Amino acid sequence: MKKRLGNQKPRVDQYVNGDIWLADKVIRLMEAYGFIFVPWEKAILYRWLAVHQDEDGSWKWSNPKAGLLVPRQNGKTEIIIARIIGGIIFMSEALIYTAHSDKTVDETKRRVQNFFYHAEPEIRDMLTDEFDKEPKSLDYVELRTRGRCVFRTRTRSGGLGTTNDTLIIDEAQEETDAQQEALLPTISAGKSQNQQILRAGTPPSGGGNGTVFIRIRRNVIDGKDHTTCWQEWSVETLTDPSDEDAWYKTNPSLGYHLMLAAVKNEAKDMAVDSFNKMRLGWVAGVENMRVISDDQWQPLAVKSVDLQEDPSLVYAIKFAPDGSAVSLAVGVLMPDGKVHVELVERKAMSAGTGWLVQWLIEKNRWRKAKKIIIDGAAGTQLLVEELVRTDRRISKRVLTPNVKEAGAAYAAFYDGIDRGLLTHYDQPALNISIRTVKKRAIGRDGMFGYSSMNPDIQSDPTEAVAFAYYGAIRFKKGLTTGGSGQSVML
Repeated sequence: MKKRLGNQKPRVDQYVNGDIWLADKVIRLMEAYGFIFVPWEKAILYRWLAVHQDEDGSWKWSNPKAGLLVPRQNGKTEIIIARIIGGIIFMSEALIYTAHSDKTVDETKRRVQNFFYHAEPEIRDMLTDEFDKEPKSLDYVELRTRGRCVFRTRTRSGGLGTTNDTLIIDEAQEETDAQQEALLPTISAGKSQNQQILRAGTPPSGGGNGTVFIRIRRNVIDGKDHTTCWQEWSVETLTDPSDEDAWYKTNPSLGYHLMLAAVKNEAKDMAVDSFNKMRLGWVAGVENMRVISDDQWQPLAVKSVDLQEDPSLVYAIKFAPDGSAVSLAVGVLMPDGKVHVELVERKAMSAGTGWLVQWLIEKNRWRKAKKIIIDGAAGTQLLVEELVRTDRRISKRVLTPNVKEAGAAYAAFYDGIDRGLLTHYDQPALNISIRTVKKRAIGRDGMFGYSSMNPDIQSDPTEAVAFAYYGAIRFKKGLTTGGSGQSVML
């Protein structure tokens, strides 16, 4: 009986064709040194290493952006190692490799370094002099041809200070927006002027914090992104763990080096959703947890607003749940019945709260406000005391919402977005917060608030504009006609 083998064709397979001479050279080199590639692994290398010539005759990547999603233990690390070694030997590239965990970074670095340490002299002698004694502590590999690869664990600023041609993001399901912000500029000025970004990962777990990988995937799946090379082995819907056909469909290395007995044990022992994520490539998690989608939020952006002569303003101040920062927002009810919201300012708590007091006092802003809503355990009481000491009359304008009022504010904000009843200025700091918030239960009766899925980004900007929206509706006054054309935050 013929041995059954895993499916070599991905369910999602989007890419641009190119010349495969470089991929062939890399594969032949690696196989000469004992690497055994499953057919699907070669196919990925053909896509990642596909090249074409530009008008100047220079070789450029046919797929400068690529993503790979495949269940665990199928062999994506072999592909990454081949890509690193091929790039620094044949293209003299400067690469940076990042992963979420120290263990993954250390293991990948060890394998790349050992490839050169144990190679024949023609390859071994390409290493620069500092590798003569085969050090294990260096966090990079460098060749005399100037090809090099730096290995780093991802942090918020992990890529700063380096310039590279290619960025490889392993364990990509854990990549956060803040990490992306730090890493992408590192390949904007590479010496080869031929940048490439490669992401490889598995479906995120329910407790993951990554947002970037799944957002890119969603755009590919939805047909919004036709430029990213993307290969994915997965089931579309939750599948019975006992379905062996699904095992072979989603695990291309099953029957090669991935053991059937191991998968059978996983199917028996793991929870249904866990098995689907880890073994069948089913994607749920972060993207499905987002409470506000880009499709809901982005159409509400405007470039300008015309205020009435005496606008009904509500200011909202929200302290971050972890006490790290505070956000100031404003909401105003417009003549058409919509509410315009803005994030006025956000500062770290190391700056104190005096700037908020000064801002509200300046130009008599507090007098012009219908209400000043202040929320958050990290600083509400202190700020209210400071405001009252400055002018006792301010206390009549201040609202520190209780749980029911907070629940009403968050629900009203979501309803306003869903029904298109608000506008905003497309501010990056607010957009990032909106993109990373999920619902959290508060109080009883199904009330909810917002919390961040990303440890690097807090939810206070979203919560501040939610209170500003709610306040503008709750504390509205009669509207007059006539526009001033001014910015709300002024």
